[in-house]
Amino acid sequence: MVRKLFSPRWILVHLGVSLLIFTMVNLGFWQLRRLDEKRALNKAVATRSELPVVTLTAANATSLQEWQRVSVTGTYLFDKAVTIINRSTNGAAGYDSAVPLHTTFGATILVNRGFVPLATANPAPPEGELSVVGYVRPTQSRGALGAIDSTDPNTTEFQRFDIPLIMKHVGDAPFPLYIQLLKESPNPNQELPAHIALPEPSEGPHLSYAAQWFFFSATALTAWVVVVRRKLRESSNDDLVPSETSA
Repeated sequence: MVRKLFSPRWILVHLGVSLLIFTMVNLGFWQLRRLDEKRALNKAVATRSELPVVTLTAANATSLQEWQRVSVTGTYLFDKAVTIINRSTNGAAGYDSAVPLHTTFGATILVNRGFVPLATANPAPPEGELSVVGYVRPTQSRGALGAIDSTDPNTTEFQRFDIPLIMKHVGDAPFPLYIQLLKESPNPNQELPAHIALPEPSEGPHLSYAAQWFFFSATALTAWVVVVRRKLRESSNDDLVPSETSA
């Protein structure tokens, strides 16, 4: 009776259900890990963005944390400006305007001046020396499925803030961070680029997605148990039916 549940066909069924449940449980825990990451990000943004503004120097660059505010003085190199494409703000498609800033301490730093809608020319930054205040951001790297940027030094459009790659276009040594602009002084009074807001502090749908995956896995397990029990009952009933033999 039980032996029938270990036929080649049933073994494939058991393996398939086990793999399905294993996959869904892992997807549930993956969503929980993403929830933890989102909570950590929210805490970091809330805490670090309220710290006092630090004057950026070559000496303290590597000790700064993402989302800390820094100030730096320098001159924009608009002829070396690039755009970070495939961006959106409030449902509008566009790009981020990234302009190198040659600082008074000798380094050249990328500044994300903000969002510009499609079909709008990259706005020129103020000329001459000025002070910039913004958030510290690290270089961005391509994910497993991310679009590939061109390595041509003449390229001016990029998919992400890949500092080493962009600085090949600029023709200067890569600085270990870029700045997401908050304000410039003197104030240029420009509507564009539009400042980029801090990440939303919401936790997103990760908890509900995790609950769904755990529910699906429990449903699959329950269905498997029901089918196996039904098969066992059928086999048991078959065993109880007397064989047709002559008296």
